[in-house]
Amino acid sequence: LGVRQPRLEGEEYLSIVDEFMEAVHARWPKAIVQFEDFQMKWAFETLKRYRQRFCMFNDDIQGTAGVALAGLLGTVRAQGRPLSDFVKQKIVIVGAGSFKDVRAQ
Repeated sequence: LGVRQPRLEGEEYLSIVDEFMEAVHARWPKAIVQFEDFQMKWAFETLKRYRQRFCMFNDDIQGTAGVALAGLLGTVRAQGRPLSDFVKQKIVIVGAGSFKDVRAQ
């Protein structure tokens, strides 16, 4: 199954993704593009490349945090508290995984 040729690399690869992002944005300017299971070597590069221009997120980097935040916000709602109470909550997060601060990039 699939195309039986080597994967694109470098600028050739990024130019295809650039073209895709431009086309999606031109057709659906309010769309959110989710990058799912991109190779790790491209995950941070594509996030850095597109985050200021397009509405997008990379599931490999930001997905777990998004799910965790949804759970936390849902908890406040289930308690019948207003969303403004969220900042008053004491939250402890424990777990394994990888982290790289993309804000510094």
